[in-house]
Amino acid sequence: MEWLSQQFGTRVIALMPVAIAVNIVLGYTVANVLKLPIYLDSIGTILVGVLAGPIAGALTGILSSLIWQVAIPGQSIGPFAPVAGVIGLLAGVWGYLGVYRRRPAEGGNLWLPVVIALGAIALLVLPIINNPAYNDPAFTVPWYSAAIIAVAVALGVGVVGMAYLRRDAAPAWVAVAGALTGVIAAICSAPIAAIVYGGVTGAGTDIIVAALRQGGADVFNAALGQGFFSDPIDKTITSFVVFIILAGMSRRLIARFPMGERAVGPEPA
Repeated sequence: MEWLSQQFGTRVIALMPVAIAVNIVLGYTVANVLKLPIYLDSIGTILVGVLAGPIAGALTGILSSLIWQVAIPGQSIGPFAPVAGVIGLLAGVWGYLGVYRRRPAEGGNLWLPVVIALGAIALLVLPIINNPAYNDPAFTVPWYSAAIIAVAVALGVGVVGMAYLRRDAAPAWVAVAGALTGVIAAICSAPIAAIVYGGVTGAGTDIIVAALRQGGADVFNAALGQGFFSDPIDKTITSFVVFIILAGMSRRLIARFPMGERAVGPEPA
């Protein structure tokens, strides 16, 4: 019980409402206003999970979905609260394992993780580029492949750039952890989207579901295909954004959170 209570100190309780607000504002803007086929609704969840622990992260994700559902009428986010909880839980696990912790490296110790991260990003986007299943002109824009390539290149440049400038292998492992989180989130969310909403949730991702349904996929496989399109890319971006936020925070401030030093490392002597 002490391990659990440590995750909900004063600073964590103060951080959680801010994290929930960030999740809702960004998530609503991206998914419902801009209608983009990603989410960006987990930045606060992952940040709390890394700094405070898996239970605090899971609770932040669950509360974000439930409050979002109640606060903005007509939303379809509430039933996905368990998925948000899984994302927060995994963030706490990655924080506990020190994935976000600075890892000074040179030579092969630096570039091997970078190559692995770039390979993971390529594995996420290559099956999508020019895939006929995602290319029905009635539902998708003709430049979607170029957009996916641009996102992948931006992620790759971010990983390589931060690794090189900081001489740090952590950005690479953060990208890999984000991709794994996205794959797990896609698997968890597909049954909910298919059973509760028939795959159509009112967000920008619906165009992907519609294109896959048009191509002959059933509701579950269309929802799963949409998840594999959106979630791994989204969670890789989100995890990398959290890494940048943590890199810009004071180590002294980070150390005041329950898992701060374990997740990010102590302040250099």
